[in-house]
This record gives sequence, structure tokens and C-alpha cells, in this order.
Amino acid sequence: MKIKIISYGHKFYEELNEVPPYHDFLFSLRDFINPYWVPELKEMTGLDQQIHDFFEKDERTIKRLDKIEDLIKDFIDNFLENAHRSDRDQLVFAFKCTGGKHRSVYFAHKIFERLKNHYKESLNYELDHVDLVKYISDYKAIQA
Repeated sequence: MKIKIISYGHKFYEELNEVPPYHDFLFSLRDFINPYWVPELKEMTGLDQQIHDFFEKDERTIKRLDKIEDLIKDFIDNFLENAHRSDRDQLVFAFKCTGGKHRSVYFAHKIFERLKNHYKESLNYELDHVDLVKYISDYKAIQA
């Protein structure tokens, strides 16, 4: 079974009445402060340590990560117990923010790490920051 985690930018899809990337579950992070409006963070992405530090100063970030992780693990566990599933099945969890550069990338990255640590080698994983290529030309999805 494959677990796919994606991040994307709302402004590239829903705001333009375009279909967003395929997902089974969606978490919007637009309620969190956007590092885009902090001049020294604006050009960074959710992969940069300074963005991690920015979010982790706020205890709400860790609380939200914990809640999302628990919910996702519940769905994965139930899916794994389903006798009718196949190894070709996948669950896609999406994270969106306005531009797909800071908040969604950070949260998707952290959840990806947490799930890999929890389930170890028992699942296949993919992490794709769909719109990061708009900011980093050599960005490639991570498959594990």
C-alpha cells in the first residue's frame, strides 16, 4: 500500500476554478500565519530550517500536527485492516496553503516524517510538493 502526501497552493487551483491535485483527504493550513509576509522568510520554502523554526515557536503548530497525525494514522490503520484492499491501493493526503510554498510544505514534510517513523518499512511513501517547482526549479518528489 502506498501513502502519498502532497502539498499545493490554493491560488493555482481553486482560486482559478481549476481542479486541484487528486487527494482523498485535504487539510487547509491557511489559518496559520503566512511566512510570506515576514520579509526575511518570504523567499524561503517550507523545507528551510528557518521556516521550521518559525512554525515550531507556536505551540499551536505542534498541537495541529499531533491531531492531523492521529487522524491520518486512524485512517491508515483502518485501511490496512480492510481485507478487500490490495497492495496497489493508495491513500493521498493533501495539505494546502495559499501559494504552496511555506505552510503546506512544512506540514506535509513533518507528517511525512512522522508517518515514516511510525510505520517504518511496512508501507510505500511518496511526498510531493506539487507547486514547489514554481519556486525551486530542480525540485523532485521524494519516494521511499
